[in-house]
Amino acid sequence: MMARMDLQTPCLLVASPLLLDPNFLHSVVLLVEHDENGAMGIILNRPLPLNLAQICAESYLTFAGDDESTAFRGGPVEPQRGIILVRGGLPSEDDTVLNFTDFVSFRKDLLETLLLDPEANFRLFLGYAGWAAEQLEAEITQGAWAVRPVKPEWLMSEEPRTLWQRAIEGGTSTL
Repeated sequence: MMARMDLQTPCLLVASPLLLDPNFLHSVVLLVEHDENGAMGIILNRPLPLNLAQICAESYLTFAGDDESTAFRGGPVEPQRGIILVRGGLPSEDDTVLNFTDFVSFRKDLLETLLLDPEANFRLFLGYAGWAAEQLEAEITQGAWAVRPVKPEWLMSEEPRTLWQRAIEGGTSTL
C-alpha cells in the first residue's frame, strides 16, 4: 500500500509526453474529486465533432445558444453522462466550486436552464476520467502526470487544442 498523496482538488493534471494511452494522449484534466476511494476529472482539451444543437436534438433538449458551440469529450468513463463547467451564476451545495467564478455540476436541471440562455457561459463534457483508489497516485509517481494549479483562463480556453502544449511548456503563456 502506497503512502497517500495529498492532491488538493481542484487542480490540473497535464499528461506527460510519454503518456501514450490514447484516452489521455496530450490531455489536460481538471481534477474535480480525489479521496481514498479514487479520483475523477474531466479532460478540458478534447472538443467533439458534434455541436450542442445536434446533441440537444438527439436528447430532446431545447438549445437556444450559438450554433457553433460544441461539446467536449470529458473522458472514457460513462460517455453518455453530461458534466457541466459553468462560468458565472450561483452553484448549489451539490456543485464543485473551482474558484470565484467557475464551478462543475452534474445537475440536469441546470443544464436545461443553461441551454435556454443564449448568454450562458458553460461547456458540456460527455463522460469523465476516473481512477481507482491509489491508481492516480501511482501514475503521478511514475511521471505520467504533472500536477498544476487551476488557471481560470485555461478552463474555457478559446483554443482548447493548444492547451496541452501551453501547459507542458510550464503554463507561462495565457490562452
